[in-house]
Amino acid sequence: MFTDLLEQVHFAYIFCAAMLFITGIYLAPTIVEKKIDWLLIYPRWVARLMEKYFSVRWGFILIFFIILILNNISLFSGFCSGFFILLPFLAVFLTGFHVAVIGYDLMGWQGIWHLLVNPVAWLEFPATWISFGMGIRLSLLLVTTKNLPLTIETFQNLIPLYLKYVFSLLILAALLESGLILWADKHKDQSD
Repeated sequence: MFTDLLEQVHFAYIFCAAMLFITGIYLAPTIVEKKIDWLLIYPRWVARLMEKYFSVRWGFILIFFIILILNNISLFSGFCSGFFILLPFLAVFLTGFHVAVIGYDLMGWQGIWHLLVNPVAWLEFPATWISFGMGIRLSLLLVTTKNLPLTIETFQNLIPLYLKYVFSLLILAALLESGLILWADKHKDQSD
């Protein structure tokens, strides 16, 4: 079923991306509690942007497209980061870290728990690991072969897999997240 993905990206790269991502989640609460502010600037800026723009009542289609576009920009950048050697390793760690900082700032340890049980995350996390796994694959290929044309060719060969797995998971995640946002908004109105 996933043989094309595992043959071209390799499970080890996806697993490495997953472990770095989870390590970022694990370390985030400690960084927040120790108030290491320079590491918190970016995720808190993103949280303020999300709060500002998602407090506006938009329709399902617009929310869906905004989520899909933002998630794809983030994960396609993670895929492309493989051209910059160490960047995919750092970027996947920071992605997990930033997500956890936002969750922890909002709800403390309960926010971290929500990250792990949220059905949207069950779609977005594997998409993240696959995308950054592709970036790690490119990075290691570039380091071991020092052959940029081969790395570019491999990148082009991986794009259909990105569309098949990452983009598809992000479409499902955006549909689910949009629906949950509107449901929560409606539920909030009814409780007020």
